[in-house]
Amino acid sequence: MTEKIIEAVRELIGNDMLTTVLISMIPIVELRGAIPAAMTMGLQPLVAFALAWAGSAIVSPILLLILRPVLNWMKKYKLFASLAHAVEDGFKSKAMKVIGKDGGGMLDGAQLKKLERKKMLGVYLFVAFPIPLTGVWTGSAIATFIDIPFWKAMAMVWLGNLTAGGIVTLLAFFLKEHMNTVLDIFFVIVILVLLLFIVRTALKMVKNKKQAKLQASSGSAQGADVSQDGETSECIEVSKDVVNEENIVENCNQSATNDEIKTAHTAVKKADGDKSADKDKSNGDGDDR
Repeated sequence: MTEKIIEAVRELIGNDMLTTVLISMIPIVELRGAIPAAMTMGLQPLVAFALAWAGSAIVSPILLLILRPVLNWMKKYKLFASLAHAVEDGFKSKAMKVIGKDGGGMLDGAQLKKLERKKMLGVYLFVAFPIPLTGVWTGSAIATFIDIPFWKAMAMVWLGNLTAGGIVTLLAFFLKEHMNTVLDIFFVIVILVLLLFIVRTALKMVKNKKQAKLQASSGSAQGADVSQDGETSECIEVSKDVVNEENIVENCNQSATNDEIKTAHTAVKKADGDKSADKDKSNGDGDDR
């Protein structure tokens, strides 16, 4: 099955060396599949190794430069945002496994240098292990998300790819009599890994959408609570104003009543004084007579 696929690609391109380079640039397949394929086409092991390494190495600086900008651009559009977040989460998860628990907190100069060396070694070992999804594509993405400087990241990815290429070349050389079987097994593994990656990405997209909906609903609920609290406060203030107005009216009424009482007392006193004066006047007239 794999032999027929290689022959079809070989006839389409028309050049075995170029075919090897192009195969090595394909995600998941990369150098791990390109070297056995090149040896199946009749290329010498060292030639197959050099071409496959060169083809896969071209991808690294491109990814280191454009991966984050592309994902940030995708996040701006609703159509691609969930996919961008899911891919980024997947790479960040792998990145955290590389640096372990030493990536956070305040570090001094010596600790920062030690952490950077650990990151670089982690990327190298990750890429050097020759299985699908641990190659140049994923290694470059991990180096991007753990903030290794460009030239150091590229050096570690290329060195790890060199190690992986050497291991694959030795295995292919010793298993050349069973190369077609090896390629068939590798092809099946690639398909399974690709399906697993698609499923995991789809699940992360669904999870991110649910979290976004929950955050939106909780935000709306908090807004409603704030609005309700505001209305309640306004009602309390209005009630206080009403009570204050009633107290003012009652005080005014009470003051008016007190004024009326004082006026009445004054009038009574004045009347009593007038009566006393009239009586005294009458008594004085009687004496004169």
